Amino acid sequence: MSKYQLSDQSINEYISLIKRQSVWVSVSGTLHICRDPRDDFLLETALFGGAEYLVTRDDDLKRDLDLTQRMAEWGVQVVSVQQFLNLLHHE
Repeated sequence: MSKYQLSDQSINEYISLIKRQSVWVSVSGTLHICRDPRDDFLLETALFGGAEYLVTRDDDLKRDLDLTQRMAEWGVQVVSVQQFLNLLHHE
C-alpha cells in the first residue's frame, strides 16, 4: 500500500497477528443502549468479546457519558484513537 508505505509482507504479518489475537464473537442484538441503534452491535461485541477497550472515532459512542459510564461498569473503556495510542505509549 503506497499510501502508508507498507510492504505486502508487512501487511500480511499484521493480518496474521490480528487473526492470532482475535476472538470470534456472536452478537444477539439484544443490547439497546446507544442513541444510534446501528452502533449497539459494536458495544455488544466489545462486551461479549471481553474487550478492555472499545477504540472509536464515533462521537455517538465516545461522547455519551451515560453510555461510557455504563460500559466502564461492565469493564470496557470507550476511548478515542488518540487516547488509546497515549495509553499504549505509557505502557
